[in-house]
Amino acid sequence: MNEPRLDAVTVGIGDAKDAFRDLNEFVVALDRIGSQIGNGDRDPALLFGYVVEHDVGRRLARLRRVVGDALEAVIGEDEVDRIGEESYKFTED
Repeated sequence: MNEPRLDAVTVGIGDAKDAFRDLNEFVVALDRIGSQIGNGDRDPALLFGYVVEHDVGRRLARLRRVVGDALEAVIGEDEVDRIGEESYKFTED
């Protein structure tokens, strides 16, 4: 089956600004935290503290919803679900 042609998706300016702000924060913070932990300057618990204190899980879920809704409007719910199913899933094994 051919992939649907995806020319563009629409995301409101407010959602796009919020998404960029959050993603920028996450990239910079995770880089800095990773460097500090990697250099042995900080305890790995620093990462857990950041994720909890800055509500990273909820904010990432919101970003996923914004992008998923925009994609769904163009390629449909089933295709978005299929893409999601292809993603890495953490297991403790």
